[in-house]
Amino acid sequence: MTRLARAAVIGTGFVGTQHVDALRRIGIEVGVVAASDSARAAQAAAALGIATSTGDWQAAVDDPAIDVVHVCVPNDLHRPVTLAALAAGKHVVCEKPLAMDLAEAAELVDAAASSGRVAVLCHNYRFFPMAAEMRLRVTSGTLGTLHAVRGSYLQDWLLAAEATNWRVDPARGGRSRVIADIGSHWVGLAETVTGRRLVAVMAQTSTVHARRADYRHVRTFTAGSAGDDTDWLAVRTEDQAGLLLRFDGDLPGMLTVSQVAAGHDNDLELAVDGAAGSATWRQEQPDRLWLAHDGTAERVSRASGRLGPGSGSLARLPAGHNEGWADALRNLLAAAYDEIGGGRDASAADAAPLPTFEDGRRHLAFVEAALRSAGEERWVKIDEVLEGTRRVAHVS
Repeated sequence: MTRLARAAVIGTGFVGTQHVDALRRIGIEVGVVAASDSARAAQAAAALGIATSTGDWQAAVDDPAIDVVHVCVPNDLHRPVTLAALAAGKHVVCEKPLAMDLAEAAELVDAAASSGRVAVLCHNYRFFPMAAEMRLRVTSGTLGTLHAVRGSYLQDWLLAAEATNWRVDPARGGRSRVIADIGSHWVGLAETVTGRRLVAVMAQTSTVHARRADYRHVRTFTAGSAGDDTDWLAVRTEDQAGLLLRFDGDLPGMLTVSQVAAGHDNDLELAVDGAAGSATWRQEQPDRLWLAHDGTAERVSRASGRLGPGSGSLARLPAGHNEGWADALRNLLAAAYDEIGGGRDASAADAAPLPTFEDGRRHLAFVEAALRSAGEERWVKIDEVLEGTRRVAHVS
């Protein structure tokens, strides 16, 4: 598959540097990196071995030698950078969440559709080989008719009140934190594996720390390091949430998300139960899929011949050599550039469909529905939220 030659990576934090690494692994040249100022951009470029850098993301987007723009900036900048890239005729790979709210998301969906360019959202968990295999087991009917989806996504990086990040600030990260930041990943994966879209949510949320160290004045804190002179920021976003979910066909789901669960680094677990069996996958044990049928349990590995052609195509290393988050990102970007170059292999696309901007819009509707549900103590339908947004857009 022919791939376009040059990419611009906008944002040089953790995710931006991971995009640079993944692009090199699939043979794509990174022509320029852009950061919030010229000094930071130059420092990142030197560390990454990239010749060109800029503190002006608009200049990177407008560069006629750039074919694809990777949007790896904080959430509040997703809309302006993505709109500018599409207007400049570039393909776009955007980190999630797609936007700050549904109005912005709808604008980006429309802009992508009218641009004629490929626009991909970075939900990379579906590109783990064993997550793709789990989807194939479900869609092939191996597990029988599904009757439950359950799981969790637990982290502990914000366990201490001193722990801080721009995501804590609603002006940068949005009205939701844990649901939008990691809950949307879980829901996106659950929809992909089951082939069922989320239709309604009942949620409760809580904030463990009413204030956190002000991220604008410090780079990092360790537990117990903040003193009396520390500047503090009032926290208005949730640290944890419990959600009841309903997918197409009245399929029930249960999800717990937290960024204050001690001992859990990045612990995503997804399980599905069917009439003929169940399947469980955990991101922290990525090369194993647990299957159960009629009282017998089986641990499926990436060993040769065990996976379907679509999921097997995502595995790059021999079994026993773990493939993780960076490998899944590499698979996502390879699929995106295949799509840009003319199309993907059918079996690969079936095992791990590319996430779209429309997916991102629906996931923001899930976030809004969850917040509304927690505030009003009731079930909220995703279509109820989407219809309300359409009415507002029509009136305006």
